[in-house]
Amino acid sequence: MRAAKRSLRENPMATRRVVITGVGLISCLGNDPDTFFDNLVEGKSGLRPYPDLGRHPVGRAQFAPEEHFTRTDLLGLDRVSQFAIVASREAAANADLTAVDKERLGVFYGTGTSGAATLEASYGNFFGVRPERYLCIPMAMNHAPASQVAISLGAMGECQTYSTACSSSAVAIGEGYRRIKDGYIDVAVAGGAECMLVPSVMNEWEKLRVLAPAQGDPSSGCRPFDASRHGFHLAESAATVILESIEHATARGAPILGEIAGYGLSNDASHITKPSPAGQRLAIKRAMADAGISPGDLAYVNLHGTATGAGDLAEAQSVEEVFGEMARRVPMSATKSSHGHAIGATGALEFIATLWALRRAIAPPTAFTEQVAPGISLNLICRQAERLRNSGYGASNSFAFGGANAVLVLRKT
Repeated sequence: MRAAKRSLRENPMATRRVVITGVGLISCLGNDPDTFFDNLVEGKSGLRPYPDLGRHPVGRAQFAPEEHFTRTDLLGLDRVSQFAIVASREAAANADLTAVDKERLGVFYGTGTSGAATLEASYGNFFGVRPERYLCIPMAMNHAPASQVAISLGAMGECQTYSTACSSSAVAIGEGYRRIKDGYIDVAVAGGAECMLVPSVMNEWEKLRVLAPAQGDPSSGCRPFDASRHGFHLAESAATVILESIEHATARGAPILGEIAGYGLSNDASHITKPSPAGQRLAIKRAMADAGISPGDLAYVNLHGTATGAGDLAEAQSVEEVFGEMARRVPMSATKSSHGHAIGATGALEFIATLWALRRAIAPPTAFTEQVAPGISLNLICRQAERLRNSGYGASNSFAFGGANAVLVLRKT
């Protein structure tokens, strides 16, 4: 009798520990996790003014496509897919995925807009302003980055795209974690990419009045939780992590960089742009419950911290209500002051910052915040990095337009 084919879900009752075995990124602060984190710790900024993109500084990464792709490749890849592929290849190389079962390898990727450069060029082509020849749909669709990553790495398990605005890549990591935890796959390539630094998109963000102007030094305009905060700077980025069940990683001798201990989701269901402390509070509580910890167990929290008036107050209120007295004890910082807001990629970028903070036992600063706004009672690390007294658990908050909230809890291994 022929043996029954193994179920796609290996064990319906399985709940497996999920670890991180590889990391890759592209950002305005560097294109590898160590350089990125070193610059965060030093309080440096990757934000600069670019006159062709308007009056607001942005975080543009140093990236040469021709170093990674052929001319033929580039005819079918928007910049966002290029970023996604390169960051994911780096993460996969660090984890050495060459011998893993590709049928149990999945891709979970987030993006807010995707294909912005291709869309802008296509409209220019349509109106005869910028004639170009390319296939817009497969290049600009939201699923393009995830699909291109899956093709590049041969991932056949599944390929999913998450588009929940600023929490997109945090959700992607969380959903990859759940798939492995529940036994559907063994390995996940998870993260996100965003490359929307084009004039038309910048113009629309300026209309929302959430972008920070240059204040003195043009690189220091984003000041989360500061009394003088005026918003954030947009940035481009890609950030990818490799997730595996701990059994799978141990069996193949993969490097274990850390562990995902908890994941919490919620939805505000209140307003498309105004955040709700009640919704954020629910996501934080769910992440803590999933990890089986209390706020006092956390060594560090990477706050969403957009430096907008309503956003920072809502997050501070939600954290204070869940943490109680520990809100004034647990070290916290908002790193968008240095690397900018990469929208759909930000959650994954800040997840890596949190992971490295635990690994190095040092919390990066909220670089340019000088005077915390009245009414905010958080243990906010400003100006200079601080050593962590313990580095067991960390959390990363990601809150988005539309009210899509995601919180990830990590554990140092």
